[in-house]
Amino acid sequence: MSLFDLLFRRANPSLTKENGEPKTSGELIAEVTGGANLVDGKQTWEHADTNKDDIEVMKRCCDAELKTMESAGLVSAPFYFERVAILSRKQKNYRQEVEYCERYIQAVEKFYQAPGCEGHADVRKGPRYQAIVARLPKAKELLGANP
Repeated sequence: MSLFDLLFRRANPSLTKENGEPKTSGELIAEVTGGANLVDGKQTWEHADTNKDDIEVMKRCCDAELKTMESAGLVSAPFYFERVAILSRKQKNYRQEVEYCERYIQAVEKFYQAPGCEGHADVRKGPRYQAIVARLPKAKELLGANP
């Protein structure tokens, strides 16, 4: 089900706040997904600058992005998965790096194979997705050398 369907056919939330201001897309998504896109009460994007070096927050953002993708039909942002991969490598946690790269790649491939995803911007063509794909072989190599 697309975000449009969620907003206007199923959930039908109000498009304005109590003070009359329009709700942001993030607020609408949080409303129709039961807060799937929230981490510690904030939109995932709100953690991008302030918590980009906190691997636990980035992992929770990954989970939130996947839940949002599943419930709202919006493809997950690759930023959080790339950050977990980078931070995992710095910690020499190659198993975790491989896991998060593979989780993201598999989720995105599944998303674009599903009917009704035509017209969605293809993140697979973007530099962050490509960076995740490119780092996976090296992460597997490092994991194999350091099991």
